[in-house]
Amino acid sequence: MNDNQTKLIEQLAQKLGTTSQYLWSILIKQAAIDATTTLVQTIIVCIAIYGLYRLHKKFSSPEKNGAIGNYYNEYELSIQIPMILAAIIATILLTFCFFSIGSIVNGYFHPEYWALHEILSTINSCK
Repeated sequence: MNDNQTKLIEQLAQKLGTTSQYLWSILIKQAAIDATTTLVQTIIVCIAIYGLYRLHKKFSSPEKNGAIGNYYNEYELSIQIPMILAAIIATILLTFCFFSIGSIVNGYFHPEYWALHEILSTINSCK
């Protein structure tokens, strides 16, 4: 961290009415909390995508007793359109989860980097 960044952190701490050391210690603790929250959200999205996949397999495969059970042919648009929309939403959510992996890793293994990144992004957004 260079002198300019240190001065900006001290200014931010003064605006918040605290010391820069206290602000830093709170952000280090927050790194693990943020990483845990993001990890839980990622796991929930992955479970939901797996459930969507299982639902798709159920709708697209014949029944076990040999009868025709392909719901996609039977109900056509009433099932196809919601499944397509769910797949698009799942793809978007999975993309967000993919780009959150760095935040999860930094929150657990590099909390100082995570805290510095949060401070600098806050300072840059205030300018």
